[in-house]
Amino acid sequence: MITRDTVRSGARPKIVYAIPHLSADATEHFAHLPAFLEALGERTDLVALVERGTPPGELPGVRTVVSVVGRTRGARLLNCVRAIRACHRSGYRTYFLRYSRMLLLVLVLTYPLFRPRIFLWRSGTADLIEPGHRKTVRQRLDNALNYVLARCVHAFVTGPETMVPRMRRRWRVPPGRMRLLYNDIDSDRFVPLDPVRRSEIRRLNGWDEGDFVILFVHRLSFRRGTRLLARLLESVDAALPCRVRLVVVGDGPDRHHLDRLAAEYQNLHVLGGVPNADLPVLYGAADCFLMPSYEEGFPRVLLEAMSSALPIVTTRAGGSVDVVGRDYPFVCDIGDLSGLSRSVVELASLPQAERAAVGDRLRDRARDRFSPQRVARMLEDLL
Repeated sequence: MITRDTVRSGARPKIVYAIPHLSADATEHFAHLPAFLEALGERTDLVALVERGTPPGELPGVRTVVSVVGRTRGARLLNCVRAIRACHRSGYRTYFLRYSRMLLLVLVLTYPLFRPRIFLWRSGTADLIEPGHRKTVRQRLDNALNYVLARCVHAFVTGPETMVPRMRRRWRVPPGRMRLLYNDIDSDRFVPLDPVRRSEIRRLNGWDEGDFVILFVHRLSFRRGTRLLARLLESVDAALPCRVRLVVVGDGPDRHHLDRLAAEYQNLHVLGGVPNADLPVLYGAADCFLMPSYEEGFPRVLLEAMSSALPIVTTRAGGSVDVVGRDYPFVCDIGDLSGLSRSVVELASLPQAERAAVGDRLRDRARDRFSPQRVARMLEDLL
């Protein structure tokens, strides 16, 4: 429960940070937020408002964790109203939302009562339609509602740099309301494995030391390039002298398609959804990270791979080039299957020391540019 005594402080900014989902076994990237909130809590008076999941009673750096979890959407909506009223009474007026549309809607509708300042984070689009499909009525209604809500916030926050003009055009946001903010990565959690631990994880997964293991972690959907995976695996496997394995982590509408392919390809392994807490060892044990996306925003999976010192092959979708760096060599045009295959083969053909150096440079970039502490300073300045 928020009280005036628990939030009394000096001139530090007060902020309510909304988390759409938080659980110990969460597969979503909201699992990154506790490390960031700890860094943000060193600079602000912070309330974490959790919409779904099984949130802990306390989080480091957070003065109060407020759960609005409910069994029904109506219950969550009512809990949101109660939470906003409690925050208002305790002097909290500023809200930072990551895709939290229900809370955003409640804040907009109750604006005459509570006068909140709303900072809305969104990055990336979902405009690509799979060939042979059309936008559904629900998708069109969702877009229309998002257009309206985007005009009701005090600032529309996105990142990285490439996405700022794209999101402004996409949601028709006035230029003066756009703000830049990075995603962050906890480089103390996503770390390279020492040789003994790496060999152990590979052995547990049935990967031989001489195998070249390509890791894909993302939502399994057409937009993320999952339809390219089988053909890419065939091409790379034919070009390399060693056994090639493609390990797919995630869930989504293309899961059934990939499960069928895995029955045909003995070197295609579909693990399904894996809790984010269990991902670091997979990154650390793999040899290459693959992201063949058609559409992206600010992909955290690239940050996870970079922090793990895992060399990456990706496309120029969304802000991916901003993340890995404009001088990074293994970046391909969107949809360029032959380019992706060549890049993986080229990376696999590098001497081990050179490939390790590629990963080390990526880790240095992740730690320097996308640390929770740096991103917390960015958000404090934004406020």
